Amino acid sequence: MPSNFEKFSDESRTVVSREAPKKRTAANIGLTPLALCRVCGLLLGVLMTLLVSHYVYQSQVEDVKYSQLMSLTQQRAELTARNVRAYLETLAPKLEYYSSQPRIEKALDTNATPLLAEEAKKMQALIDNLIKVRFFSRGNWEVDPTLRYSEQDMIKSAERRLKVSPEVVKTQDQWYLNFVMPIPKSTSQPVVGSMLVSFNLQALKKQLALNNSRLGKASLIQQFTGGKPLPIFDSGENDFDILGSAQVPGSHLIVEFRPSKYLFSQTHANVLLLFILLTVVAAIFLASGFFAGSLLGRRLMAANEASNTATAKTGNRPRPVVGTVKNNDILDIEITEQDEALFGFEDHSEQGAQGGTQPTNAEEYAEDEANSQGSNLDVSQTIPDVVFRAYDIRGIAGSQVSNELAYKVGQSVASEALDDGENTLIIARDARLSSPELTEYLIRGVLSTGCDVLNIGTVPTPLMYFATEVLDTCSSGIIVTASHNPADHNGFKIVINGKCRSEEDIKAIRGRILKGEIYRGTGTEHRHDIVPQYIDTIFSDVALAGEISIVVDAANAVAGTVAPQLFEELGCQVTPLYCDLDGSFPNHSPDPSVEANLQDLIKAVQDAGADMGVAFDGDGDRLAVVTPKGKIIWPDRLLMLYARDIVSRNPGADVVFDVKSTRHLNKCITEVGGRPVMWKTGHSPMKAKMQETGALLGGEFSGHIFIKDRWYGFDDGLYAAARLIEIVSLQGQSLDDLCEELPQSVATPEIRVPVSEDKKFALIESLRASGNFADAKITCIDGLRADFSKGWGLVRASNTSAAITLRFEADTPDFLHKLKALFVREIRKIDNTINIDWK
Repeated sequence: MPSNFEKFSDESRTVVSREAPKKRTAANIGLTPLALCRVCGLLLGVLMTLLVSHYVYQSQVEDVKYSQLMSLTQQRAELTARNVRAYLETLAPKLEYYSSQPRIEKALDTNATPLLAEEAKKMQALIDNLIKVRFFSRGNWEVDPTLRYSEQDMIKSAERRLKVSPEVVKTQDQWYLNFVMPIPKSTSQPVVGSMLVSFNLQALKKQLALNNSRLGKASLIQQFTGGKPLPIFDSGENDFDILGSAQVPGSHLIVEFRPSKYLFSQTHANVLLLFILLTVVAAIFLASGFFAGSLLGRRLMAANEASNTATAKTGNRPRPVVGTVKNNDILDIEITEQDEALFGFEDHSEQGAQGGTQPTNAEEYAEDEANSQGSNLDVSQTIPDVVFRAYDIRGIAGSQVSNELAYKVGQSVASEALDDGENTLIIARDARLSSPELTEYLIRGVLSTGCDVLNIGTVPTPLMYFATEVLDTCSSGIIVTASHNPADHNGFKIVINGKCRSEEDIKAIRGRILKGEIYRGTGTEHRHDIVPQYIDTIFSDVALAGEISIVVDAANAVAGTVAPQLFEELGCQVTPLYCDLDGSFPNHSPDPSVEANLQDLIKAVQDAGADMGVAFDGDGDRLAVVTPKGKIIWPDRLLMLYARDIVSRNPGADVVFDVKSTRHLNKCITEVGGRPVMWKTGHSPMKAKMQETGALLGGEFSGHIFIKDRWYGFDDGLYAAARLIEIVSLQGQSLDDLCEELPQSVATPEIRVPVSEDKKFALIESLRASGNFADAKITCIDGLRADFSKGWGLVRASNTSAAITLRFEADTPDFLHKLKALFVREIRKIDNTINIDWK
């Protein structure tokens, strides 16, 4: 009777089971136990033979061939490097010959430009692949704006008769091989000038491909001491990721080689000997299996015969199986502990997320952490949604950004990093009074997941970004900071795998906390001073043509720990203003986008007669600039200066700017050959857009400047200031004169209007839906921007505070007033309680 009906049976009923049909077994198909055991023994022997064969083939064939392939790969790299070196050595005597000619020395000494041009033509005609020859009298190269910084450094070294290695440079998507020779070549005479010779790379490509046909891919790399490798070109194709690398002696060039299947086919192993060995092993295993099976089969047959004899003697006969079916409902069956484990009903409530173990922390959060496993409601009350903003976590320290929140954020971000393959987080903090304690709890949270911590201490945010770019340890980090917000605020900026978190990513951090998707483990904290490497890297990149005097206003914030030292190392005369750390910001708020916060800097610049003044925000990623005459260069106009410098050397480059920026940027960027791209305000969306477009420059009106030319593309107020100092020193004009050349309209600063967090975004949505802006061109990528023929206005919800922000620009003061009136009218149609202070 089917078992699913047994629960309805009468318990007094007996059920006699019918004899089931006989199944086909080894016995009734004529296969004896002896034969069956022998077959099983042989199968076991075959299995063991296969396992041993696989191991031997892997270790004695594949591993040997891969070892040979690695050796051959390194040999190819070294041979190709020697080919490249031989080519470079063939060029050097030819160039030394011309640099030793008295006629060239005399022409340089007398500045005989026609004679030098004639000599250049002769050299181009006689030397293969020579593209360009340029002669410079001693020191005259400093006024040539077409020279790259690397070329300037080569010329300077040649004039000091230092050894100058050939270098590969890229100009307007074209690669060149540069040599610089001092004139005259003889070391017994003073240097009167230098010769810069540029070759195309056709011959180098031939050397790279020489004898490498079908063998793999050869790559030419250039890498300076302490710098990142720069790929130049490749030759061939590879099928394996094995890498051979060799330095080209006497240069900064490196040859890398990766092998193809054809090169792998040239490796070999002694397969015949292995085949003989495996045949012997197989015979041993098969014979052993057959013998063991025979022995076991005979014992089974003997036991079976003994059993049959005993049955015959006792006269036992098979009897029908009689049973009583009990009336037990399956839902009433009592389940034992063993059954619970079998069916998966055991209680998992005490297990950590991801199958890890509970933290062994002795800190005060251990009990809270255990309690939070059972109540997401309790957790959500201590993790306020309002602090998880568009591109960071930010709120009032203590009440909104608490120690518990810091601990939970550390756990969540560390778990996210572990999922992304990162096992270490870089941790930093700014100088706010609440930052040390929040950092301590943040670190505890990170360590409780098993993720390690690299603590780089109290540094500006750009140094945390820099650490994620240059340190081998990891490319993820958190800094405790509230940027430009008041002293009673704090928060966290987050990078994972080199990318700042977007709005969805920030919300996901809270979601992970609420779901309890947290790893458990024990991490280790390490410490590292990143400041010297940061300063050295900028020092090796930025070159000043003369001494520049600057006033540095750090607003008593964290930039004061690095900025004065950096600019002094660059050769500037530095006057520090509010560079001592005080997290209460006693002199003014650390927000350089507010004009009132720059008044002390303006006075200090004028009193000192400085060439410029620079102001930084609370974490050093924003920049504001003051001219010698006390004028403020707002960042959107500052972006024009950077565009003229960077885009003019990189035609076709994209420049990204935010919706709050001047409309004159479009014309300025296109005039120098660039492509203007307007985008959302915010350091995270700006960096994402730069990565998407490959832009070399970006900027926001708030002061975030992003430079990818010779730098890493993150917002860095200190590096942006260093590049501005370089521009001023090389141009030979004052900052006021440079700014007078830029187009300018009547414009307001950024105007902040308090609006509660729960209303600000709804207000903007209502404006988009019902606002009446006549024939204006409406842009809604971030808030609402209305562009007219004579000006534009913008209103948007702030992502960092409870406010909306407005900005206006017009050709005349009268039209500016009309724009303000228009926006006020439309805003008050939606909410007539909003009052705007125009001061």
